[in-house]
Amino acid sequence: QPFVDQANAAIDSIKPAHIGEIKKLANPSDIIKLVFDCVLILFRAPLAKIQACTITMAKTEISWIEPSFKPMALQVMSDPNFLKRLVEFGETGKDLMNDETVELLSVYIDIEQFNP
Repeated sequence: QPFVDQANAAIDSIKPAHIGEIKKLANPSDIIKLVFDCVLILFRAPLAKIQACTITMAKTEISWIEPSFKPMALQVMSDPNFLKRLVEFGETGKDLMNDETVELLSVYIDIEQFNP
């Protein structure tokens, strides 16, 4: 329950201006890109085609897959109801996650440097 409370508090702290700032970033940090990969997974939105790449988190290079930030996450953030969808997910959507979603997220969560 503490993780759920912490996640809900994080969602509640997001303002529309924060989303606007992220959308304006030409090349956001890899942690931001991975957080949005997780958002796409939670929303069951499409991800980019799998391509090997190297990302950097906490000054550590990690062999990974190309994040789906452009264009997939940017499209999701452009939805005028994006923030509302996040809040609704925090309230009820999290209770509807299936095993497959948890499995897809686990590879992100298992990255030692992934601490959003």
